[in-house]
This record gives sequence, C-alpha cells and structure tokens, in this order.
Amino acid sequence: MSNATDTPTVGGKGNYDESYARFLKAYQDFQGECPKGVTLKLQKSGARYNLLLQFKQPPTGKRLPKTANLECTPQGVIDGVKKAKLVSEALGTITSASEFWDWYDKTILGKNQIEDNLITYRDIFKQIEDEYFAGYNRNTGRKRSRDIASDLASYEATKGVYFKLFPNWDEYPSWESFKAMLYIPLQNGEQLVGSKTFKERYYILKAIAEKSPNKDHLLKQLEPINPKQTQFKKKQRIGINAFKDWWYSAKQEAYTIKNPNQQSSRHSWLWVAGMAVMYGLRPTEIAAAVNLTKPFVTDDGITIKALSDPDNQDNYLVLGDYTYFTDSEGRKVSIKTGGRIVAPIPSPEMFEFLELKRPLLPEYSPKKGVQPKTIIGGFDKKFTNTIFCMKCPVTQKYAFRRLYNLLGEKYGLPIELRARLMGHSAIVNASNYKTQGIDATLEVLDGCSKLPIPLDVAIERLTALGFDIDTPEAKAFLGVIYQID
Repeated sequence: MSNATDTPTVGGKGNYDESYARFLKAYQDFQGECPKGVTLKLQKSGARYNLLLQFKQPPTGKRLPKTANLECTPQGVIDGVKKAKLVSEALGTITSASEFWDWYDKTILGKNQIEDNLITYRDIFKQIEDEYFAGYNRNTGRKRSRDIASDLASYEATKGVYFKLFPNWDEYPSWESFKAMLYIPLQNGEQLVGSKTFKERYYILKAIAEKSPNKDHLLKQLEPINPKQTQFKKKQRIGINAFKDWWYSAKQEAYTIKNPNQQSSRHSWLWVAGMAVMYGLRPTEIAAAVNLTKPFVTDDGITIKALSDPDNQDNYLVLGDYTYFTDSEGRKVSIKTGGRIVAPIPSPEMFEFLELKRPLLPEYSPKKGVQPKTIIGGFDKKFTNTIFCMKCPVTQKYAFRRLYNLLGEKYGLPIELRARLMGHSAIVNASNYKTQGIDATLEVLDGCSKLPIPLDVAIERLTALGFDIDTPEAKAFLGVIYQID
C-alpha cells in the first residue's frame, strides 16, 4: 500500500488519518482476543471499509455483522475487542431480544449518552476515591482528608482492598469480572456467602455498577443475590468480679517484673483497661483524652478539671478529635466517633480500686513507613497483645465496653445516656452492647435492687414501718427526693 491512491477509504466515526498498514496489523493481531461467538469484522462497502462486530443476533440467531461505533484505527481495534467481550457477556445473560438491543444501543453504540462513555475500572475507582475524600466522616461530620491517617486507612479498608481484587484495572466493567471478584474464596477457609466480606464485596460492586455505562445490566445481575451477613464473630464478655480478680492479680504480678520499663508498661496498659471499663471507651479513644493531668477550658469558658485533680469528684473525661500520636509524616489519627465529654460509671469504690486518678497513658510511637491501617490500629493492637500476655480472660477490646454497658444498666444509667457517652445510638447500643445471659441478668438485677423505688412504693413501705408520712418533715423529704411541688 505504498501508493496513496490504493489506500482504501475506511468508515467509522471519522475520516481515516493513520497508516492503513498499522490498522491492518492491529486488526490481525487482536482479532484473536475476541471471545468465542463474537468477532471483529472488516467489511468492504464500495470503496469504504468499516470495522464491525459479528455475532448471532437475537431473536433470529443468524450470524451477521453489526455496526459498533468503531474507528478503523489501532485504538478502534482495541475498543472493538473490549466491546466484543461485553456483547458476549450480554448474549449469555440477557434473555429478551428487545432488552438486548436496548442495551446494545446504549452501551455499544452510545445512543443518548456522552460519546466514548465506556470507562475502565481504573476510571471508576478514581471517581470513587475522589468522591470519598471530598466527603465527610459519617460519625463526626468532619471533612475527610488525605492528610489524616485515619481517613487513608478507612478508604483502604472499605474500598481500596476490594479494588485490588480486580486483576486488570484497564478493562471495562463486566458481569464476568464482577462475578469472579465476588466469589473469590476466603483465605481462612471459612464459608464466603453469608460472611461480612461477601456483604462488603457486594455493596462495593453495586457502587462500581452505578458508575458503569452498562449500569442497568450489571445491577440486574446483582439483584437476585442476597448479601445478608449471617456469620458473626462470637462476642466475648467478662463479668465485673472476673475483671476485678484478673486486674488485681495482673497488677500484683506487674510489681514482680524487674525491668522498670516493662513494669511501667504493664501498669500503664492495666490503667487503660480500667479506663475502658469505667468509661466505656475504645483504647485509642483514651489516647485522645486532653484533661488527664491538666484542666480543659471549653470554647464558652467552662473549665473541666483534670482527672488527676484530687478535688475533682465528677471525673469527667474530655476527648479530643485526635490521639496524641501521629504517623512519621505528622498525619493525625482521629477517633471513631469524635471528641466529646464522657462520665465514668457512678461507682467511687470501683474508681478508687482501679487507681484511675493516677493517669498512666502508655507510650506509643508508630514506626516510620508503615501503612495507615497499622498506624491507627497500633495502639489497640498493643493493648490486646499486652492483656493477652497478662492472661486476661478476654481478648476482644469491646468486651470491656460491654462490661461498661452492663455496669451502666446496673447503676441505673438510661440506655440513651449510655449510648451517648459511648458515642453511638440507642439502637446500636441495644444490638451490639447489650450483654445476654443469666449471670449478666442477675448482675443487673442485683444493682436494680439498690436503686430508688417509685413514690407509691416508698409511701407504702414507710407507713408499714410506722412512719407518719403526713408530717411536714416527711413531706419535705419526699418532696426533695421525688421532686414534688
């Protein structure tokens, strides 16, 4: 084809402006990449050539060429192979001829859509990432940022880890690749369907499908799948007496450690364990406390005394939005439900027993170059590892929050207040933190027996004991206790 006059005129979306030899070589090299049943077709029409797709067309089943909005260029050949794969998949999943041709018009021909709307997984992943960091933290309302380690870790845990399950980010979304990703077996050998992982994969696929040009087709394939989680990790719990026995034993053992640094470390993590039980906090949240040894003044001038202050009887704890530690680049670590003021379980005896007015916040400094996930989870992990070494009966840090919730119920704190102090809703509290079991119920009932009784019951009991409740003194006492005008 050295003579320009012999170069054929080719069709497609525009005039052919590249070497015909390059196009022809690409056509010959790539047509074998098409799936079985759908092939590229170079068809001559008069003096023109057009690049088409050829397949058995519904509803006749006749194998015929069909325009596919392809240029006669090397890139047009590559796009043709990708479109051939989409058509092959659609032929295998769409049963209605009219539905197939509607899909073909929209996805392959791009009718009523922006031209060149076939975007790759890479494009979609970039959109989702940008939207994530342009959004706000769902718990605190804080603007997300790539300069905050917690946001980077959250993105990776909820999205990035699933994007990595797609082997080729330069492919167009298809049900074949969706299905392959959804059903990758779990590495621990446990059943996939019904797991938390399966549910999270399903919903990330829905998010990807929403941004795909073949959105309707992909969503229709996902629709009959039930992503409901049916497998749950068994929740550990520990009773108050078991906790106190372990804590006291571990405290005494810590004093026998000769290495002063190791001894100090043991005492500090035991202090964290006590704080977790008395305040219902996650260990990392304790690392965000700002009034451990000095008072905190609010924006409107209210002073919250330091926890270590012997005159502080309320023992309120003020949590900041971020922990005291950052990563090696100075990126902050936020706490899950944001800064707030929390109060301990109303048990001065327990508070004194756990020596909480002598703050011993452990030292923690993330290693340089570690991943954000490791940075934000490092404090919690050190807590878990240390209490394991101290032979704690439980290894789940949330067991201490469940004990706080149990104690709160025992001492009469309403569920709404307990939920607020713990940083979530009453619904979450009831579903995730309510401790089940006969022993737990007995512990709560034991506490309830010491709570104030209704006014009518009080009058009945006082009368039975021989007190005259009509005297001015009796009425005054009852009026103060029961707030009677």
